Amino acid sequence: MSIAFPARVCWSMLDMNRRMKEAATVMPNTRRRRVASLKNEDGETPFPVPLFVIILPAYKEDNTTLETTLRVLASHPQARLCYHVYLAMEEGEEKSDLKAASLVSTFSSMFYNMSYTIHPSGLDGEAQGKSSNESWAAKQACRDYPDASRKRDIVITVMDADTHLSSRYFQQIARLHTDCAEISETTMYVPPLVFDRNLHRVPLFVRTADMMWCGAGLSSLYSGSTICIPTSVYSLPMALVEEVSGWDTGPGAIGEDLHMYLKCFFALSGNLNVQIVYSAASQCNVQSDLVGIRGYVDGIVARYKQALRHMWGSLDTGFAVRETLNMVERHRKADHVRPELPLSAPNANWTAFYTSTGLHKSLVPKQDIAAPYRPPPKPIHMTNLLTIFHRLFEAHFLPTHLALILTTTSLYSLVHPGFLIPHFLRWCLDFAGWCRLLGFTLMMCYFYLYAKYHHFCVELRQEEMRRAGLWEDIAEQDGFSTKVFQVTGLLECAVFPIGGFIFGAIPALQAVISHLFTERLTYV
Repeated sequence: MSIAFPARVCWSMLDMNRRMKEAATVMPNTRRRRVASLKNEDGETPFPVPLFVIILPAYKEDNTTLETTLRVLASHPQARLCYHVYLAMEEGEEKSDLKAASLVSTFSSMFYNMSYTIHPSGLDGEAQGKSSNESWAAKQACRDYPDASRKRDIVITVMDADTHLSSRYFQQIARLHTDCAEISETTMYVPPLVFDRNLHRVPLFVRTADMMWCGAGLSSLYSGSTICIPTSVYSLPMALVEEVSGWDTGPGAIGEDLHMYLKCFFALSGNLNVQIVYSAASQCNVQSDLVGIRGYVDGIVARYKQALRHMWGSLDTGFAVRETLNMVERHRKADHVRPELPLSAPNANWTAFYTSTGLHKSLVPKQDIAAPYRPPPKPIHMTNLLTIFHRLFEAHFLPTHLALILTTTSLYSLVHPGFLIPHFLRWCLDFAGWCRLLGFTLMMCYFYLYAKYHHFCVELRQEEMRRAGLWEDIAEQDGFSTKVFQVTGLLECAVFPIGGFIFGAIPALQAVISHLFTERLTYV
């Protein structure tokens, strides 16, 4: 695993660089869009196909961050044609309604529509966080668009409050949605991430940890991959959201991106379609407002808290196990209650006779079914099922597993006399040493490829912001991190094992131990 995972990351990175360059040359015509008619109380109104419902969850975010994100979305040429933005606020934030109302009054004219929702505090069984806010906003969106025939052409996008999305992101989804209409209702759209805003302002260990986090997300986004797990930003049709009853709101859904992916995956028996969107979502690194040594330490502490929230999502492994059992039971019942002709039907003529007269129903034993049952549309996709559990192992157990195995084998080799080590154990230790070396080399290759990817993403975003007239404002607020390596070049990334240990292995271990006592992590 110490070799296979970084090798796959490098392969994904190579494929992503090539595909993004190809996608960047395609400029869809946004002026000519499919438009349908939607009947309401006022008659028929134009309805864009697809319509993008953009949910922007926010909790104690400053106005500058939200305003910048909304300005970026409003700069897209299709924003007034097909963007309905929902500000998903939290009642626990003081005066959140006034903040949302002010933003809506300022930006509503720049979009097809704009609304806000306030998630109430203290609801039974609900945990405060991004998933609860998204769930509340999505329910309102479903009420705002009740026409079932249109829900398949409404694509819900969720993102972070500080995420900057390119117009290419929505253009690619619109093309994929219309070109693959036969599978659009069961398709999730997933983009890669890039930390290209304030990379130059955070500690080195935070920088390398976030690049590894980005690599973890990119590791499944290669051509031909059927399991593409989203990270923070993703889109899916409203029809699919309603099919799975929306986002979960309990404490086990703290990792809402992976949790929602798993929910859709098991609802469709592993037959969830995923399309990679070759337009990177621009993200910010966690940064301290302090300066000097205090700011350095505070930045590391803030990043550790974020890492703990990420690793708290290991609850999804248990969720996946439970959903697997439910899925198998659902299919077993579907096979059990499916009406079939009696095995004694003598020939095709008798079969036709049974069917035409209804005797085939009377000869089948009656089942006690409390409610109408709809059998699963497709059989369980076993390959995808095995792959998703492999990905869950990599996400939730591999960080601690690698840290413990590789660290203990290194220490044992150092402190134990070589002539006292049994031959087979010595061979195992030597093999582990070569794995460490090869894994380290592959990770350094990944950082080199990521630097190229980062540079390309920054150039694309700068060009788009210049065309929109936002370049100067964004440069003043959070800037563009044009360089991944700030001082000593690629050698800076040689300390990535330290960042991986601090922000990967330790919080993962803390999370799984804490889960023995509680599943709730409180946001502050």
